[in-house]
Amino acid sequence: MKKHDRKLRQEEMAYHIQSWKESGVSQQQYCSSNNLRFHTFYYWLKKNRSKNSPLTDGFIPIQVQSESSDTATNVEIQYPNGVRIFVPSMDIQFIGRLVRLV
Repeated sequence: MKKHDRKLRQEEMAYHIQSWKESGVSQQQYCSSNNLRFHTFYYWLKKNRSKNSPLTDGFIPIQVQSESSDTATNVEIQYPNGVRIFVPSMDIQFIGRLVRLV
């Protein structure tokens, strides 16, 4: 497939993904009504998501907030799926293992 053809296919599938998002129907229904193979649509959907993911560079920003208290500092880790973990210590090796789970 020529580079120009790939670019056109990418644009076509980006259009279909956006149309599906706005349609409010399931992926299967959208594919049926638009003569698309579901596995092809799903491939491009995953490819589009990974391209637009904020995690593509391998790092996510973290914020350290210090509190003026005598108790142990909690570290909060929030994963892209919304799961939040509070770690009650500054064990950097343990925190590193949790961050690599992303």
